[in-house]
Amino acid sequence: MDDTIVAIATPVSESSIGVIRLSGSKTFEIIGEIFDSKRLKERKPKSFPFVCVGKIVNNNTVVDEVVLTLFKAPHSYTGEDVAEISCHGNPYLLKNVLDIITSKGARLAKPGEFTQRAYLNGKIDLLKAEAINDLIRAHTRYAHLAAISQMEGKLSEKINELYSKLLDILASVEASIDHSDIEETFLPSKTLFDWLVDLRSKVEKLLSTAKIGKITVSGLKVALVGAPNTGKSSIMNALLREDRVIVSDIPGTTRDVICDELSIRGISVRIFDTAGVRESSDILEKKGIEMTERVIKEANFIAFVLDGSRKVNKSDMEIFEKIKERDFFIVLNKIDLPVQTTPEDVLKIFGKNPLCISAIKYENISGIEDEIEKYYFSTGYSPETDILITNARQENLLREVIENISKAIDSLKRGLSEEFIASDLRKAKVAFEEMTGKVADDAILDRIFSRFCIGK
Repeated sequence: MDDTIVAIATPVSESSIGVIRLSGSKTFEIIGEIFDSKRLKERKPKSFPFVCVGKIVNNNTVVDEVVLTLFKAPHSYTGEDVAEISCHGNPYLLKNVLDIITSKGARLAKPGEFTQRAYLNGKIDLLKAEAINDLIRAHTRYAHLAAISQMEGKLSEKINELYSKLLDILASVEASIDHSDIEETFLPSKTLFDWLVDLRSKVEKLLSTAKIGKITVSGLKVALVGAPNTGKSSIMNALLREDRVIVSDIPGTTRDVICDELSIRGISVRIFDTAGVRESSDILEKKGIEMTERVIKEANFIAFVLDGSRKVNKSDMEIFEKIKERDFFIVLNKIDLPVQTTPEDVLKIFGKNPLCISAIKYENISGIEDEIEKYYFSTGYSPETDILITNARQENLLREVIENISKAIDSLKRGLSEEFIASDLRKAKVAFEEMTGKVADDAILDRIFSRFCIGK
């Protein structure tokens, strides 16, 4: 925290502008040594942010003409003195300017270190810090909405609201302990029970958004599963609108799991084209089938692909047995060919109406998108209207809160003293504080901020 840090804050490639960011106590001193501007010399900055045009100079040699923006602590992103230098977007120039700055006493920033300093200086809490990284990585409309919601502090407000209720209950329990010598009951058990059940219910409701929240940020995993030569690769190509996967009439062409990402109606989707499942003596094909079975276990949603130009066979039935307890829908492909398996046959055998398509002719591909969209909103939650839990850290800590409140309720039911109840509630309090970063382990912080880009 005592060091002045520097990093390139934009992608290192040829572009119109490349930005270099400095933060720390020596920022203005370093800028004074490398930045030549008549305006800066004649008019010492009195109000911030201060913006001016000048030159980066090294050993009396002009390196680049730039725009400098200065931010004075604590009114900056990190809460420290900050400078942002907008150079011409030449990777060589940016590296040159970076070397000059480090030669003056700054050190290269670690990934996420600017945001980590913002957190440590009290500019943001840990939930907002995570949202900043989510916003950088948001590639779809709903991922963007979820990140903006958290960055604006909506999740923080909700967590603090629940945390405040917990503190009120804990204060009442501890007051009851302090007044245990009074014969009359200070805090009726029924009142405390109602408070705890109500709080647990509110935390459980927030936790129930975790499934859609994590899918929104990380992507909905959709696996295309079926026997060989049912047209899974053609379906993937049709969804991607490009020839991503090799397609042939030879069964078993796909021997590996192929994954790609796309946006379907604002939803981030990770689509998996899997190897056709069947009995095989081919070593490579067997490995592909093993990977398929692993994808089936990890997928959120499965498209069970059948070939309408042939009868349902043993391989189809074996695959159905593997997925029947999962969330899936049935795709009856190749309806452009003479029909051997009808939608009525599928309903009779598998108990579900199929979606009939021709992947090769792009017929009714939008029906698959409809199914994906319907599944996404099946939880009843949406980034447009709801506050979402978006990662495993947040989810696990809320589970800790619920677990400890439940223990407190159990202690109350068993007639244990208030000391036991207070102990469980203090553990729930710590879990809430870890969510927002009021208390945080250094190793956890390092793990969170190491996922950020350098320069952010």
